[in-house]
Amino acid sequence: MNNLEETSFQIISAAGESMSDMFQALRFAKEGKFIKSEEAMKKAQELLNKAHKAQTNLIVEEAQGKKTEYSIIMVHAQDHLMNCMLAKNLINELIEIYQKGNLV
Repeated sequence: MNNLEETSFQIISAAGESMSDMFQALRFAKEGKFIKSEEAMKKAQELLNKAHKAQTNLIVEEAQGKKTEYSIIMVHAQDHLMNCMLAKNLINELIEIYQKGNLV
């Protein structure tokens, strides 16, 4: 396995775990367990940061002239990361609505 594949799988794994934690946070919020929800979102953010850092390292390498070949695995990893970042924003909004009592 080469560096691009390893990094791709790191992104997929971290973003996937992050997404799972975010949806767990949303379930906690729905149940009114806001402290647990916040803890799950913090863990999710740490994993999202890990995935984003791996992506950034690849971008920096390419900017420095180290070109990589097209990889469907990397496309898949980017898709996971992008969806995770979007989900974070939406889930944060939903948690805030639950906290305000508008959906409980």
